[in-house]
Amino acid sequence: MSDIVAMLYEIKKLYGRLCKEVMDKYSLSRSELDILLFLYNNPDLNTAKDIVEKRGIIKSQVSMTLESLIKKEYVCALRDDHDKRIYHIHLLEASHPIIKDGLKIRETFNNVLFKNISNNDIDVFNYVMKSIYENAKEGK
Repeated sequence: MSDIVAMLYEIKKLYGRLCKEVMDKYSLSRSELDILLFLYNNPDLNTAKDIVEKRGIIKSQVSMTLESLIKKEYVCALRDDHDKRIYHIHLLEASHPIIKDGLKIRETFNNVLFKNISNNDIDVFNYVMKSIYENAKEGK
């Protein structure tokens, strides 16, 4: 088990190093970058509640981060037509260069992690990780 923790730590460290370039370039926090990429990758999950539930970020952190992104004009919040308590978060044009650089990070990250690994082994890995994920959810 300690090997898994060490592996996850190294993977997280690698991703953090890659993200730092984009964060520095655009003066973003890690949570700002993460939320922008989340919104891009999940256009149907566009409320603060969605971000809290799917990304596992605490509600107050999501609220503060969204407030900052709105001030920086990277996102806007539009009130739901049917439920006035809900706001939908939408990416603005100013976020597009950040998203582009973020997608390059993800591509680099995947290339480093899966270098010299066959597509078949990647498929097996994905299957095993999905099973582990499901087991973890059941074990709550």
